[in-house]
Amino acid sequence: MNNDIPLHFIYCDRDGNLRLVGRREVKEHFQPCVDQLALDEEEYERLGVEDRSDFVAKVVKETVKYAVLSHRWSSEEVTFQDLAPCEPARTTGWNMLCNEALHQGIPFSWIDTCCIDKTSSAELDESIRSMFRWYRNSSVCIIHLAQTSSVMDMEKDEWFRRGWTLQELLAPRKIQFFDADWTRLGSTMGNDKDEGSETLRVASSVTGISVPELCDFHPFPSMVDKRMPWAANRDVTRGEDTAYSLMGIYDVSIPTAYGEGADRAFCRLIEAIMMAGGDPSVLNWSGSPAAHHATQCFPASPRSYLNHSTWRLQAKGSAFHSSYCL
Repeated sequence: MNNDIPLHFIYCDRDGNLRLVGRREVKEHFQPCVDQLALDEEEYERLGVEDRSDFVAKVVKETVKYAVLSHRWSSEEVTFQDLAPCEPARTTGWNMLCNEALHQGIPFSWIDTCCIDKTSSAELDESIRSMFRWYRNSSVCIIHLAQTSSVMDMEKDEWFRRGWTLQELLAPRKIQFFDADWTRLGSTMGNDKDEGSETLRVASSVTGISVPELCDFHPFPSMVDKRMPWAANRDVTRGEDTAYSLMGIYDVSIPTAYGEGADRAFCRLIEAIMMAGGDPSVLNWSGSPAAHHATQCFPASPRSYLNHSTWRLQAKGSAFHSSYCL
């Protein structure tokens, strides 16, 4: 379980008291329920697994629940250090997320701004490389659109133009959109990833990602020329984050190295995609090459994949020793 959930959470009890907790407290909270279900033969038959260890793993996955928040960062964000005191500082967003999660029976919440100790380079690196998986394993992703008052003006919200929010839209299996006043948007009361969701249709229109892909996204190191344009017009605060925010979407992992520059970070991402699958679509780009790379065979950014060729590339050889041809 350790690698599949965040390092820290905000815990909200039934009296509304909030505190920062770690994985150990989460394990202790859910352990009695997991132990009980692990001995339940009816539950064993319901999950339909043959191996007992697989059964326990599924029980853990279904039992351990947490909510995550996706939002546009502001200048008054609560940090990890702000949560450390016995009486931590509170913000509207923090309170609203915890209240909504608790309303859905989920006592643990995670917010990237305050549940990651950014003073620790090791923790920051682990968090960035694990973030797609953490969003994926969440019970619900609460998406707060701070510039939106109705479904009709969702498309103008800056949330859709930020780099990190792409994976925050794709990774979770369940999302719920909220407007600036923390009121649910749309007509769907459950999951905004249901195909009939009004908000999902708007999200598809804004991002250029089809409704089926939004509903059931699978990360893998292929279809690079099709997926990379999704990130082409998104902004990030630090240039390297363009590459780092795409790792999970292509199911690859690279060490973070802030200061290396956007160009080098993106080249390392492309190299990782090549090594992971050898999919030729990674070479189907027509924009600017990376300035620092002597071969000029590497694209500079996701924008290099805009207006790419419609020709089909075919790979010859193994995933690690492929030659490419038209």
